[in-house]
Amino acid sequence: MVTALAAAGAVAVLSGCGWSEDREAAQVASQEAQLKVLMSTADGRGAEIMGQIPASEVGTTVDTSSIALTSDFYEEWPKYYVWSQTVELHLDGPRTPAQVADDLEPWLAQHGWMREEENEFPPGRESFTRYYRWGGFRLAVEAFTDLPPRAQTLRFAIITPDTDPDAPSPAPTTGSGES
Repeated sequence: MVTALAAAGAVAVLSGCGWSEDREAAQVASQEAQLKVLMSTADGRGAEIMGQIPASEVGTTVDTSSIALTSDFYEEWPKYYVWSQTVELHLDGPRTPAQVADDLEPWLAQHGWMREEENEFPPGRESFTRYYRWGGFRLAVEAFTDLPPRAQTLRFAIITPDTDPDAPSPAPTTGSGES
């Protein structure tokens, strides 16, 4: 009788472990799907923003996009994505980085980005950063204000929301500006 109870307990514990592993696998799969959608959305929104700067004004761009962990303990999940571009304008171009940032502002507002001036620091001697939010996405636009011959640089970063282990896999979205 004792052996039967011990065996039943072992089966219960083992089957509980299997359920836990299945649940964890489902959460990881869900977060992987979420991350793909978040990345696609950030990449699309970033491309739309870059599309507002004519190619004739751009000298070089550098993409430094990356996936990051949100845990302080280096756990595998949850994660978020950072879309990031650095743009060097032509030194003799028609606009400075500050002018590009100013010109982008109404376009960003039309496409659902809300400026968060309360989170901004006063402009510095060398640069300023403006912050925006679109749903759970955050955007930083940093414009360097040094005059030529210094590089005429803009940096853009879109940070996605964190993946959620308890959320269902999201439906794909586009960067169409709808929020």
